[in-house]
Amino acid sequence: MSATELFWSPEAIRMAVGGGRWLHRPVDGPAEPPNFAGLCTDSRTVGPGQVFLALAGDNFDGHAFLADALARGAGMAIVEKAPAGSASVPPGAYILLVDDTLKALSRLAAAYRRSLKTTRFIGVTGSSGKTTTKQLLRAVLSEKFRVTSSPRSFNNHIGVPLTVLAASPRDQCVICEIGTNHPGEIAALAAIVEPDIAVITGIGRVHLEGLGSIEGVANEKAALLQGLAHGGWAAVNIDEPAILPHVENMQRGITFGFSTDADLRIAECSVTQDGTTFALNDRSRWRITLCGTHHASNATAAIAVGRRCGLADAQIQSGLLKLEPPDMRFTRHRLAEQVELYDDSYNANPDSMRASIRTFRLLAAASAGRTVLILGDMFELGSLSERAHEQVAEDLADESQGLPQPDLAVFVGKRMRGAFDWLGRHAPAIAAVFAEQIDSRSVGEIVQLLEPGDRVLVKGSRAMGLERVSAAIRERFAPLVHTPGAAAGAGRR
Repeated sequence: MSATELFWSPEAIRMAVGGGRWLHRPVDGPAEPPNFAGLCTDSRTVGPGQVFLALAGDNFDGHAFLADALARGAGMAIVEKAPAGSASVPPGAYILLVDDTLKALSRLAAAYRRSLKTTRFIGVTGSSGKTTTKQLLRAVLSEKFRVTSSPRSFNNHIGVPLTVLAASPRDQCVICEIGTNHPGEIAALAAIVEPDIAVITGIGRVHLEGLGSIEGVANEKAALLQGLAHGGWAAVNIDEPAILPHVENMQRGITFGFSTDADLRIAECSVTQDGTTFALNDRSRWRITLCGTHHASNATAAIAVGRRCGLADAQIQSGLLKLEPPDMRFTRHRLAEQVELYDDSYNANPDSMRASIRTFRLLAAASAGRTVLILGDMFELGSLSERAHEQVAEDLADESQGLPQPDLAVFVGKRMRGAFDWLGRHAPAIAAVFAEQIDSRSVGEIVQLLEPGDRVLVKGSRAMGLERVSAAIRERFAPLVHTPGAAAGAGRR
């Protein structure tokens, strides 16, 4: 019996989750117990022979859908609440009662990961660029290996275990995106993944409400290094000095970034509408389809890992060029009436906001038409929030790098009020508009501010919902190449 089969037998699952009590087992079942075909936490997608694990959260409770999961063919259910009655439990089903289904999920994932002896696990964390780097890694490693990776942004205490459990013994590489918003979270997730390779994309001012300071962010991200498997290797961006104490004694790994101290140093980086080109200090030259100097760092991480895994530079370059910009991550939309929309509405923090705006201004400087910025609040910055939002306005007014000031800045959200007010006091020549929230009315008013020929950037934290603005812009100015998206919808100074 293989290790995978062992871990999916009923009793092996019970052992892996730390015990538990059988509420229901087949009385006249087969002599050999079944081996289940996988695990699911959503009753709507559970398949025959799978294990249904009932998670309970603030806004949902999987136990309410236990009967539905069993009716759809789940062969086993893991619960922390006994079902009200047994009449709806199929006679061939297994029901296991545990103290905490979330802990059971983590334990099962850790046990399964340890069973995959020939699969290389790669953990990716950082203040920004995690998802893009994960996708670059997948594109590169797929040139040589069978690869699976976290779907969407499955990077938390639920998504990471589910990513591990979705891996196949046939997979040669599994890439896990690992996020955090409070101390200790990465250490706990690293204990599940036990990465053979750890990647830290960079350190920035994110989740400061939970992590306190840039040093707190570095401490939390560096926990991934402590969770490396025996003989593990790491690639770490050292552009932020706060990470340096954590890599001083790194025995197996490489540093990268724009820093002159980086082992793999980025140089000669240039950005056009077609992507980014850059050189490394080993004199190799690279091209990616993503726009932005910050994406050169993400690509360099993928280059470092690709080389570590035995790929030739030509294979790595081929993989890099296969990745198109992910949705809502500085995605360029060429629209009617010569409008160009750069949709970067997936998320934002001070560092990614600055990088996005700088890249947009570089591109806009080479184009005709107005430059319009639609910028939303950045969340979880704690005591630095007010200053961070003012700095957005300061950067817009700064002409020291030879970048043109925007023709119009639209600030959305209570926190962005500080940026709007700063421009009013210090740079009144920049036309500015403020909207306190995103709703149908404000979306409509923002879109009506646009003119033919405009170059538009939309950027803000995910919770702001600025994708509604991007969708409405695409509805008003029909895409030259159709881009899916539903339409949705400020005050003027």
